[in-house]
Amino acid sequence: MNKILHFGRSNVRGAIAVVAAAGMIILGMASCVRRDLYVRPDEGSVMLDFNWQNVIEGEVAPDQMSIYFYGEKGSLTRGTTENGVCKAKLASGKYKVLAFNEGVEGVAFTNLEDFDKAYAYALPLYNKASSDDQWIRQPGWLYSANIGELHVNKNDTIQRTLVPKALVQRIVLNIRLTGDYGAVTEVSAALKGVAPHVRLATGDCTDGYASVTQLAPKPLEDGGYTANVLVFGILDKQPDGTPASNSIELGLNFKNGGSQVIEEDISGSGPDQPTDIEINIDIDIEVSSTSTMGFVARVTKWEVTAGDVNVDNRPGGKPLQGR
Repeated sequence: MNKILHFGRSNVRGAIAVVAAAGMIILGMASCVRRDLYVRPDEGSVMLDFNWQNVIEGEVAPDQMSIYFYGEKGSLTRGTTENGVCKAKLASGKYKVLAFNEGVEGVAFTNLEDFDKAYAYALPLYNKASSDDQWIRQPGWLYSANIGELHVNKNDTIQRTLVPKALVQRIVLNIRLTGDYGAVTEVSAALKGVAPHVRLATGDCTDGYASVTQLAPKPLEDGGYTANVLVFGILDKQPDGTPASNSIELGLNFKNGGSQVIEEDISGSGPDQPTDIEINIDIDIEVSSTSTMGFVARVTKWEVTAGDVNVDNRPGGKPLQGR
């Protein structure tokens, strides 16, 4: 005991040195243990850019794309583009990749946790909510691209270019009035048989019940009207297998205060092709004055033009080759 007290009092520097040395040993041991426990993450780098060769003429590419990485073990990582490029670090393994532009007007998304089931749907048209029909808003320009299998290896860098495609179609309605066309003061229109949603990975829109969307025809100088609307597609069948009703409903107001509704069936005429970006529906309407009704209108001809095929649907009409 006396030796300990004496050593501590007369050899202060030695005691400090011993303590410092012991501390360095302890710190060194802790540092070694920390290094032994640290494992470098088993991950690789992915860089995605986009080729916008399929952007619709007259439109601009989206400012930003969202990218979802679906891991084989159920993981989900979301990224976004910056200056047109997405850079991400992912654990090594296999992934499916889905890229699309969020924030599209008139559109919402659901099932995004599942690559195969993720879809976009058109929002309801609320001013038609009391109707028995399901009215939906027109979607904005939605684009999508995907990678079915992406292998990410440790310390590797993968570069891929995606080519998004539009998941919507533009329906153009052209109304040509003949006869007493000056009697028409206003035309309204609705398209029935519209697909309410679309799968983001495949572009498939066949598993939703047919809906109705509104068009707003504008008058032309020659007395006709024109309107266009974006849709995910036109359904020829309901999910239960029953035929979907594909038709154009037109409302005409006349200068004498009268009105008339005309519905023309366009089923089976071609606008259900998912690869056709623009589909033209031309309708000829003859307006006549009568002594009892004032004015009456009837459809004399309608044509659907999709791609290079022109379909003449007059009684006895025959398909015509592209113009």
